[in-house]
Amino acid sequence: MNELGKLRMEYEQDGNVVQVYNAPKVCSLVINGTVVDEYRGLVAGQFVLEGQIEREGEEPIPVEAKMGYIYMRLYYGNVCVGKKFMGFG
Repeated sequence: MNELGKLRMEYEQDGNVVQVYNAPKVCSLVINGTVVDEYRGLVAGQFVLEGQIEREGEEPIPVEAKMGYIYMRLYYGNVCVGKKFMGFG
């Protein structure tokens, strides 16, 4: 997935893999190898990337990558599972 840029965050639970990639013009949320949301732009302010993991017979698991001013936080099932400094790209 080199075209997505640099892997900045990754979290795995119950066989599901959630990743956040960052390139100069795009930030991508990838769930189980599929890009589910992107933010496009040269200068990134605050934004949220959203997706969900479908489970047969159960409620879907919400997944969010929230960019603040300099930190990105990764949420899996409404629980913060990662925090990464993103101030310099």
